[in-house]
Amino acid sequence: MSVTGTLHSIGLFPVKSTGGLSPTSAALDADGLVGDRGFAVVDATGAALRAKSHPALAGLQVLGPPGAPRLQVPGGVSLADLLGVPGARLAPVAGGARQVEAVHVVSRRQRTAPGAGDTARANLVVDLHGGPEPDAGDWVGGTLRVGDVELEVVGVPRHCGGVFARVLRGGTVRNGDVAELRPGTPG
Repeated sequence: MSVTGTLHSIGLFPVKSTGGLSPTSAALDADGLVGDRGFAVVDATGAALRAKSHPALAGLQVLGPPGAPRLQVPGGVSLADLLGVPGARLAPVAGGARQVEAVHVVSRRQRTAPGAGDTARANLVVDLHGGPEPDAGDWVGGTLRVGDVELEVVGVPRHCGGVFARVLRGGTVRNGDVAELRPGTPG
């Protein structure tokens, strides 16, 4: 049985571990949202830095378009000085800087559920209201259509709410698009 609703919001994160953008529409291809996590702050060796070990990254604002982002570093200091990492710089990441799957989807109910963790970096937030919403684990193996995009739900994150999905059919999503979840088959 399918559950319907709407796309509430979009989160696009051009630079891994930094602030994101909230566009009203976004294109998706086989790799996920176009421009999502295509860049990272790297050290002098080219290794990507993460907010877990460099918390100042999370507070950096992204400026410019997703394909050519810039970071607003407060206080007029260099990125390397802010992070205390010699040679730290913004660099493109071949294949993207995603750790799991192409798209992180969360429902508004999942976002506020006890133990949801940090869902602030989800790509798509859906508001499902066309029937009882299945638990996230029951989404796995199912499909989620948002506008003309079709996603296959492939897993549940370990440390936050929502689900991970891969793109079956790309296209453009817009806030307010109809969303239809066809949950996986239990068993």
